[in-house]
Amino acid sequence: MIGPSTEIIIEKWRKGRFPLKKSVSDRLDNVIWLATKDAARYMETTHYTTFAYGERQMNSLLAPAFSMCSSAMILEYPSIRKIGSRNHFARADYFCHCDKGRSTEHRMFVELKSSWQRVPIHDGFNKSNVELYGKACKQICGLINEFRGDNREFYSKFPIIRVCMLTLALYSVGNEVVEWDEKELLRQAESQFSYKGRRPNLMGVWKTPAELRDDMEPEWKEDNYKLQGLMYICHIMEPYHV
Repeated sequence: MIGPSTEIIIEKWRKGRFPLKKSVSDRLDNVIWLATKDAARYMETTHYTTFAYGERQMNSLLAPAFSMCSSAMILEYPSIRKIGSRNHFARADYFCHCDKGRSTEHRMFVELKSSWQRVPIHDGFNKSNVELYGKACKQICGLINEFRGDNREFYSKFPIIRVCMLTLALYSVGNEVVEWDEKELLRQAESQFSYKGRRPNLMGVWKTPAELRDDMEPEWKEDNYKLQGLMYICHIMEPYHV
């Protein structure tokens, strides 16, 4: 069981209002909390941070969370994506059917990217991370041809929400004590991440409790990385109606 030392406290940030935005944001807040709770449990149980290696490992945390927060969920959903002027076969990372609950029944597609970011940040987020955010946005925008294609009738039944999500494993190197502020990290992310005007409108940051962080075994002995926390950067697009 996760003890008091691993209480899950996530600094949250939201922006923007449009139909279904609050409902989807609430759902993603729950996904982020559940995934982070599993991350803390993994760390406490194994004394390693293997889940933070990349997108494939993050799916181990996010997939159960999306499943718990949806009526139905599947990974690697077959789809058509517009690239340039042509259609290409692709797979959406997550497809979720979300029941009515307190809002309109809808479908949600999520494109996930994952990477690393050293903290504290002095010269901005890594350029590669900013590019990954843009790539996720571009891919989720390209799904528009999936909804307009041969299966148009299938997609006409419910509003469609598209989300790009970038997860960052926040780390430090060596044994020095580093200081960083979650609110400042969110402020920088708001100004630095963008794709064709699409800036984040939902983010969350979890700072690893010191007692949990310092109890980890070094997975890269030559570098002695320490997991300082996890960051979730999302852009929720307005509903699309076929």
